[in-house]
Amino acid sequence: MRFYLQTLTFLVLLGLWTWKLLEPHPVPEELSEGLAALELNYLAAKSLHASGYAFLTVLAGTLPVPRHWRYFLIGLLICHGVASEIAQYLMEVGRTGRVSDVLIDWVGITAGVLVIRWWDRRKPS
Repeated sequence: MRFYLQTLTFLVLLGLWTWKLLEPHPVPEELSEGLAALELNYLAAKSLHASGYAFLTVLAGTLPVPRHWRYFLIGLLICHGVASEIAQYLMEVGRTGRVSDVLIDWVGITAGVLVIRWWDRRKPS
């Protein structure tokens, strides 16, 4: 049961994340205006990129599946970061794909892997 719940959670969150990354205006206008007034748009967007991928990486890395499947899913996330930026670049309205965003995504994935490794080392043998 844990496998199905965790896998479903991962897939649903990955789907939502993909949708929001490809939506022309992913942030509600009121929130975007508030962040702009505080000059936090850039910081919030990049922090969300990193933390979103970090969270998905932790979910993928803790699925109750053989290790090679976890590596595959983390590799999929690495490719997803690239693919989402390419898709944003090709969109005609509202989004721009950037290499810097891919690097930020990969920083989030690396952070997620480090969290998994730290957590695994905490477990008693």
